[in-house]
Amino acid sequence: MFERLLDSLLGRFARLSQRVLVWHAWPFIPALAIVLGHRVNLRRHNLINTETAELGDERPEGFDIIGWRTADGSYNDLAEPRMGASGVRFGRNVAIRETYPPSATELMEPSPRLVSEKLLKRHEFVPVPHLNILAAGWIQFMVHDWLSHGPNDPDADPHEIPLPQGDDWPGGKMTARRTMPDQETSDADVNRPPTYRNTETSWWDGSQIYGSTEERLRYIRTANLKGQPKTAEIALDNGMLPLDKKAKRDGQELAGVNGNWWTGLSVLHTLFAREHNAIVARLRIDHGDESEDWLFHKARLVNAALMAKIHTVEWTPALMDSPEGRMAMRGNYWGLMGETVFNAFGRLSESEVVSGIPGSAQDHHGAPYAMTEEFSAVYRLHSLMPDQFQFRSHSDNTLLREVGLVDVAGPGARALYDEVNFDDVLYSLGTEHPGALVLNNFPEALRKLDKKVESNLFIDLAAVDILRDRERGVPRYAAFRESIGATRPETFADITDDQSWQAALKEVYGTVDKVDLLVGTLAEAKSKNQPPRFGFSDTAFRIFILMASRRLKSDRFFADDFRPEIYTEAGFRWVAENGFADVVRRHCPELADAMSDTRNPFFPWQIAGT
Repeated sequence: MFERLLDSLLGRFARLSQRVLVWHAWPFIPALAIVLGHRVNLRRHNLINTETAELGDERPEGFDIIGWRTADGSYNDLAEPRMGASGVRFGRNVAIRETYPPSATELMEPSPRLVSEKLLKRHEFVPVPHLNILAAGWIQFMVHDWLSHGPNDPDADPHEIPLPQGDDWPGGKMTARRTMPDQETSDADVNRPPTYRNTETSWWDGSQIYGSTEERLRYIRTANLKGQPKTAEIALDNGMLPLDKKAKRDGQELAGVNGNWWTGLSVLHTLFAREHNAIVARLRIDHGDESEDWLFHKARLVNAALMAKIHTVEWTPALMDSPEGRMAMRGNYWGLMGETVFNAFGRLSESEVVSGIPGSAQDHHGAPYAMTEEFSAVYRLHSLMPDQFQFRSHSDNTLLREVGLVDVAGPGARALYDEVNFDDVLYSLGTEHPGALVLNNFPEALRKLDKKVESNLFIDLAAVDILRDRERGVPRYAAFRESIGATRPETFADITDDQSWQAALKEVYGTVDKVDLLVGTLAEAKSKNQPPRFGFSDTAFRIFILMASRRLKSDRFFADDFRPEIYTEAGFRWVAENGFADVVRRHCPELADAMSDTRNPFFPWQIAGT
């Protein structure tokens, strides 16, 4: 009763307050209340189910569905076993009626390539001085856990993207394969918008490390064992990821998900593969009589929870580095009572507002849990990537190698370790800066990306990002803001205060209603809607506060089953007592000094010798 009343009051206050001022313009206490109120309203109105058929119920043989996670994400919710599993549909954060894709003509108006050239193309690298590149790597590491549309459709006629006059694109023609359509539709889907399926599990379960199929999980465990029985550890090669013998390109490192690979992903995957094995070693002390499978799956449970905690209380507050942003996201985990009280006394209330989401009651808020198309859209953060990297010695900051983004992508990530050791690579990513999420800061390396190995073509990823949102029925910026309860812009000045950006938007789009979601969120960087010291826009933030909470609240292993009886006493303490800096210090102890004066490990580390 108390929680329902509190939610009602917070939701009403959020609606009324934004008629006066945007949330971050209020003093701290009302601003925090407004953020919580926005979450209440979004939960009520912006969690939309796209499934039209009953999900299957196939129980895995010989599997402890109560005590650990399945490979494909099934049986997280015991009442609806296929919810959130790999292969289910993406949900929506806007009403179904708003998700019909545009006509073939509207799909290309204005040309995605024109948008890329005029509004996204990087002219000069704009960094974020208070973040390090690990922050950019981390979010891709997380997204690979949550979602993928899988390979594009090789059989359908590709999209042909119109080229602006004078464009020198190779061959004079730009094409992009269509998103793979849903292969499991029924009569109930007639006259409804197209749907798409998530090839990864939607849960926060470390599937980027472990895979989303039993076959991939088994491969991760046995890749280097040469026919020996699988152990509880992840197979490593002298502490490094083994090579993926099934990959299309030689030299590609092995992971549960290893597409769009680069050095940042290589480092994080290596760290958390090592962390899995460290957790196994700790569990063996108390549970040496348990099976290798039991130890493996308990370690996975702990490792995934630790990553979720790091994202919630370290990465997200680093990107939203205002008092309200830090309190809102850390409050997701520990509640308004805070970390110190939680660690000393545990939960003081069933309320997630008071004592945080982990350990509270599971709740899907009226819609089956799933990743959403709109969440995927606002997580298009490619501008975080620099075009150039300097790798330096962690002992004295001596320059060891300077390379471009393409040189550390794919097999280049593994090849880099032949010249720069792992600790130096990690140190370098911890001391350099990512790009800002603003207009005209999309890395040039990704605007002419060689995809010949996969599909015999180059792509402009900036243009493709624009195309994908349109193709998948994601509303454009103005309609999107209205659909999530935010103020709808009526003029270009409502999107950004920067007059040169206003002129550029008008030149490309003509009218406000045509501005693409990605472009609008980047243009907000210079507007009254951009919260101070936020790495991304208020529009994206609204979806973040909804879905970041949902990833915890809907997941049994973070809700009702977030307890020592499931995680083990040692595993539960491991999650409580560790963060990202602890992971780095455990596996790269020589880097401890570099992080010693850093409040958040996603802020720049100390330069050696300074």
